[in-house]
This record gives sequence, structure tokens and C-alpha cells, in this order.
Amino acid sequence: MDLLELKRFMVLLWKNFILKRRQCTALVAELILTVLFVGVLLLTRRFAAITKSGPFKYSRQPVNQLPVFLKEVPSRVWEMAFVPSKSVVVKDIVETVKRDLHYNFKVQGFPSERDFEDYVKQENNSERVMVAFVFDHEFKNSHDPLPLKVKYYLRFSSSQRNMYMEFFGPESWETDTLFQSLLP
Repeated sequence: MDLLELKRFMVLLWKNFILKRRQCTALVAELILTVLFVGVLLLTRRFAAITKSGPFKYSRQPVNQLPVFLKEVPSRVWEMAFVPSKSVVVKDIVETVKRDLHYNFKVQGFPSERDFEDYVKQENNSERVMVAFVFDHEFKNSHDPLPLKVKYYLRFSSSQRNMYMEFFGPESWETDTLFQSLLP
């Protein structure tokens, strides 16, 4: 900043000071409101109830099994969906995942992502769908292989999966405590 800009800045500060000095009540009101606002924030922070849950210690969860709290949900048959349904390769991938998880999922394919979304919206089907595999690739026929660079999405339900565990409250998703961290 050169000397001319510094002088302009000082003149601007002096002008602001003179204007504030002329309106003394507005200056006092601004100062009081600022201090009052900061005080309210500090008091709220001081007296707000902070609830902590945890620490939680989980046993190791194998990758090839569903968590116990998902298996033991009464009267629940989980579904796996995949898009596009016409591809044999995609269906084989989903069937392999089903087999590796050792759970009897109902597997259902959809021709497009829009059809899958329509299915989920009707009759609360989103609670039954565990995951949907959406492959972003145009398959020309049913036996086309996957491209070298596969682009896919995993679509999960918005319903809370851990609400059947006893120590979680229904008002919280507690997503940071679903699985333990894999640190040694």
C-alpha cells in the first residue's frame, strides 16, 4: 500500500468517526447490540446441553456378511435392485454379491433408473430395498461386457437402518456409530 492509498484510508476512517460522533445514540445502540449478541451466544454455548454417546466398541464385522442387526429384523426380506436389467453381466455381479453376503436377498432388475425410482416411491418399497446397483453404461445387447472404465452408483435407502438397535434414540441417525473404525 503506497502513501496515497494509506492517506485515503485514514481520511475515510476520520469521516466515519465524525459521522458516528454526530449520531451518538445510534453508536451506543450499535455497541450495546453487538455486546448483547455476543453475550447471548456465549451464554447459549455455556448452558446448552451437550449429549455425547459412546465410545462404542464393536466387534469386527466381516465384509462377506450382513451386520447382525440387519439380519435379525423381524418379518423383513431385503431386496437388491440393479439397473439395467437387460445386462447379463450386471445380473451376474449382483448375484455374486448376494451369494457372498450369505443372505437370501430378493434380486430385482429394472430397465432404467427412472423405473427403479418409480418402484421405490410406491407403497413404501424404499424400506425393503437394501441397495441398488446402477451402472451408467448403454448396453447394446444383453451379453455386452462391461467397459474398462466402469461408472456405477450404489443407491441406498433413506430409511434409518440402525433404529432396531437398543441404545440408539429414534431421533438420531447416529451414522458415525454404525460400524467401528478399522484402525488396529
